[in-house]
Amino acid sequence: MSPLDEGAGQEAQIADCPGLAGAGFVLRMAGADHSARWRPGMRLETLFERRCDELRAAGLSERRAVDGYRSLTYDQLDQRSNRLARHLIGRGVNPGDRVALLFDDHVHAYAAILGTLKAGAAFVPLDPVFPEDRIAYILEDAGVNLVLTLSHLRARLPDTGVRVVCLDEDDRSIAAADRTRPGLRETADDALAYIIYTSGSTGRPKGIAVNHSSTCNFVLVAAENYGYRPGDRVYQGMTIAFDFSVEELWVPWMVGATLIPKPAGPALLGADLCRFLIEHGVTAMCCVPTLLATLDEDLPNLRFLLVSGEACPKDLVVRWHKPGRRFLNVYGPTERTTPSSATSVSGRWSPTP
Repeated sequence: MSPLDEGAGQEAQIADCPGLAGAGFVLRMAGADHSARWRPGMRLETLFERRCDELRAAGLSERRAVDGYRSLTYDQLDQRSNRLARHLIGRGVNPGDRVALLFDDHVHAYAAILGTLKAGAAFVPLDPVFPEDRIAYILEDAGVNLVLTLSHLRARLPDTGVRVVCLDEDDRSIAAADRTRPGLRETADDALAYIIYTSGSTGRPKGIAVNHSSTCNFVLVAAENYGYRPGDRVYQGMTIAFDFSVEELWVPWMVGATLIPKPAGPALLGADLCRFLIEHGVTAMCCVPTLLATLDEDLPNLRFLLVSGEACPKDLVVRWHKPGRRFLNVYGPTERTTPSSATSVSGRWSPTP
């Protein structure tokens, strides 16, 4: 990795990828190599598989991809998603299909995202707190072929005629499936990776379809320049239905870091969140400024902090910046593959004249 200059404080800008049809945009960052990272045939799940292979070759096969209330090594998560991919293929999922994901358990969600991609399909993330009419609209608008969920969430799904597979009910069949990778099933360079729904300016959900090419470009550039380290323990608290979660999951995985997911249940805030982060040795965190503002205590182990989604107030910058802590403020609409600008901030505040 080649971290940004801590004192640069320069805003990054989106850059087109010359000569790279369908690759969308890359994140331009001060001091970074802005050449396109995506190459024909590259997909998100193959990037994850490459990281698994590199860790194994380095004798680090026990490196955890997920830790906390449940732990999975990179190899275990890879194999779990391989089994699920083969199960989905057996269920008739074809390349180019859209598979909706409805989970309140992060580990199931991670395997479902990877398994869906390995089956050649695109994932459409849902949140259990979505109203029934919003879920119904998304299932129809996205052309969803199948919903993956858990049995206790089935009642949250409206009766739309879309097939539903509950992972806990199919657990034995999935566990019996071949754990090896099914191989590349979708080879189109403009293949969809996911469709995420935003509020939409009209009040109706607006589906944003994002290709593998632009997402791969983003996560590779961010992994090289954000400043994550392989030993980082990264808090993952966002719902997968929010595009910020793409940044939370894939960028740490690209460097071999470990995700620490929020446990199922209500949002963690304030003292409860602070206690959780300390108990689990979290060293890196992405969040919205509103969440950060609920923390009254500093986190001594926190060496990387990224805020996005809202304007970051001056007092938060001053309070949370400290020597040795990398503090990034990023911004970008969903249509631009998550962030399109990034600034390294410091406690030295210079008001605009």
